[in-house]
Amino acid sequence: MALAHLQRWSDAHAALVEGHRHCPEDKRFPVELAGVSFQQKHLPETAAWLRNALKLDSHDEYALNFAGTTYYLMGNLDAALKYWNRVHKPYIASLKVDQNLQLQHRVLDRAFAFSPAAVLRRDEFAATETRLHALDIYPIYSLGLQARPDGKLDAEFHAFERHGFGSNRWQALISIFGGLPYETIYPAYYNAGHGGLNVESLFRWDAEKQRAWADMSAPWHGMPQWRWRVSADNRWENWSVRPLSANGSEAGSLRLTKQAGSATFASFQSGRTQWALGAEVSHRRFTNVAFGAGSVSGLNSELVNGGFQVKQLASMDDNTVDLPEHRFTIHTGATSEVARLWSTPARIYGKLQGDARLRWFPRQSGDAWEVQQRVRGGTTFGTPPFDELWMLGVERDTDLWLRGDLGARGGRKGSSPLASRYMLANSDLIRRVYSNGLISIKAGPLFDAARAAAPATGLAPNQWLFSTGAEVKLTVLGVGAVFTYGRDLRTGNNAFFATLAQ
Repeated sequence: MALAHLQRWSDAHAALVEGHRHCPEDKRFPVELAGVSFQQKHLPETAAWLRNALKLDSHDEYALNFAGTTYYLMGNLDAALKYWNRVHKPYIASLKVDQNLQLQHRVLDRAFAFSPAAVLRRDEFAATETRLHALDIYPIYSLGLQARPDGKLDAEFHAFERHGFGSNRWQALISIFGGLPYETIYPAYYNAGHGGLNVESLFRWDAEKQRAWADMSAPWHGMPQWRWRVSADNRWENWSVRPLSANGSEAGSLRLTKQAGSATFASFQSGRTQWALGAEVSHRRFTNVAFGAGSVSGLNSELVNGGFQVKQLASMDDNTVDLPEHRFTIHTGATSEVARLWSTPARIYGKLQGDARLRWFPRQSGDAWEVQQRVRGGTTFGTPPFDELWMLGVERDTDLWLRGDLGARGGRKGSSPLASRYMLANSDLIRRVYSNGLISIKAGPLFDAARAAAPATGLAPNQWLFSTGAEVKLTVLGVGAVFTYGRDLRTGNNAFFATLAQ
């Protein structure tokens, strides 16, 4: 400690490390080593020594406050709150919000789960971020703390806000017409009436897969912790089922006409768990059906039996593992669907899906590197119609991306696995290549693994599928585009794909 007072940091560090080796149960050594590292501006090392000290004494107020301050300076507010809250800090004097935001003040105020002139709790901060994200009008925002001269802190919220057709002319043009290369436009109007009402739509005039979709959502009675959503979807699609195991030969074809309307109600009360309940009414019709022949038949009469349908929807998402000091999280979720289809004969079926999403930033600060791992699986009960099967492959109407296999070839869907049961794992290592606040470019390698089972032999190969490749994500003014290249390691097929991320 005397060497530290003389600012002989290297000598002090060596002496304290030797002392810690001799007395590993004495918390003073890691605390003092944290102080030396802090003076040398080695913040990640400071945090590591403080975690060591808190393992020896989890109630040490000095170490807890020091850890909170260290993580705050590292830009990891979530971890800072974890330690500060244990010593009843930080005290928030006021909340400052950008004055140019057009969302009604009463709606925005309710999105903040914490209050000024009080201690900011970590669960309140998490709930606030969940509600701000659910509003879907802040693609880019920052919510942080700013020190005051009197030693207190102010909470500050700065955001890039979607309003009307776009925050500016260029953002609106990119958002609406970015899909023109694949015969699609995305008209959208955000924050209608300044109350958080969003109207989004999609119009696709591709001759093989036409679609008209519209969605409207808003906070329930101006409360962002509750949100209602209604949507309508009309599809006219030509399908050509070409299973991977059949070397591209057609195993069946059909034309699908489907109209669907749904309504859901979601809760964003907590930053830990969110849930949603809803219902859907639909009608489907299958025409120009060719069943295929032999061992590669992809269709049967039960799959292409249309009619009216009523479906119950339920979903839940949970922040299961959260280690903010390591910047490591695992989110889990589940969705269930139970439907009655008035076909001939009428039948009841169900679908159940599970989802686990791992996200890790290896560095203690910044987002230069990111690791993502997602594992999903689903199963059906009963016999769902053809359009309710899960499609694994890169296609704009599904998020179950097996990135070495295109979901459509020649404009027609059906060239990737169609499953009644599946498991899909997506692995990504992401590197931030460029960012200036308005434009962001991220890229990195990918690896996917999947297995699918189907009610007909020609819909999915009964074996593991593996894909590898690379992905680039471009974000301009809050509008994202995704470019992927994948190679199916079993068939050797290459898949290039680009889409606008809505």
